[in-house]
Amino acid sequence: MNLCSVCGAPVRPPYEPPAAELSPDLDFRQGEPARSTLKRWIAECSGCGAAAPDLTALSTESGEVVRSDPEYAAIRSQAPAFARPFLLWALICQRGDKQWGAAEALLQAAWSADDADEAEWAVAWRAQAAGLWPESKETRPRLCLIDIYRRAGDFPNAAAVAESLALSELDESSVAILDFQRRLVAARETGRQLLSSALRPPATRPHVSYKQKMAPRPGGFWHRLMGRG
Repeated sequence: MNLCSVCGAPVRPPYEPPAAELSPDLDFRQGEPARSTLKRWIAECSGCGAAAPDLTALSTESGEVVRSDPEYAAIRSQAPAFARPFLLWALICQRGDKQWGAAEALLQAAWSADDADEAEWAVAWRAQAAGLWPESKETRPRLCLIDIYRRAGDFPNAAAVAESLALSELDESSVAILDFQRRLVAARETGRQLLSSALRPPATRPHVSYKQKMAPRPGGFWHRLMGRG
C-alpha cells in the first residue's frame, strides 16, 4: 500500500501518462493521448492536502510546508480546483529550492487553465513560470521559454530569448522551430501552435534520406520530446 509521507494516509501510486502519439505544442506540452491526462499528473492527499507527483516521496521539509505554510493554506482554500494541485506542488518546489520543478508546475497550471478556457489565469501562470525559469545553455528549455513568453503576450522577452540563440549551435530541427517562433512573435500571435507546424516536411513527397535525417534517434532529444522515451 502506498502511504502519504506527510500524514500516512493511503494514496494512489504515481501516475505514468501514456506515450504521446500526436505532436506536442511549441511549449512541449505532450500530444494525445498523454495530453488529456494532465489532471492526473499531480496527486493530492485526502488526509493532509499534500500535493506531489509522488506523495510517498515528500521530504520532512515539504511536510512542514504542507502543515504550516500560510501561502500553502491560501492556495488550498482559494485556488481554482483545476489548477490547485499544480500550484501547491509549485510552492513546495519553491520552498525546497527546486526551481525547475516550480517552473514546470506553474506551466502545467497554465495548461490546465487553457483546458478550462481561463485565459487570464493561463497568462498569469505562464508569466510566473517564465519568472522562475532557470537559465540554461541547452536548446530545449530556451525554445520552450520563447513560447511561454509568446503565449503570455510578452513579445519583447520572447524576442530577446530568440535572439540569444546562436544559429551555429543549433541542429536543423531547432533552427526550423526557432524561425517559426520568430515569425509568430513578429506577428504578435499568442495562440497554441504545434511543433509539427514548425517541422513540416517538403511539399513534394520526401525522399527516404529526408525521413532518415528528420527521424528522432532512440533515446535522443527529439525522441524524448515526442514522448517516446
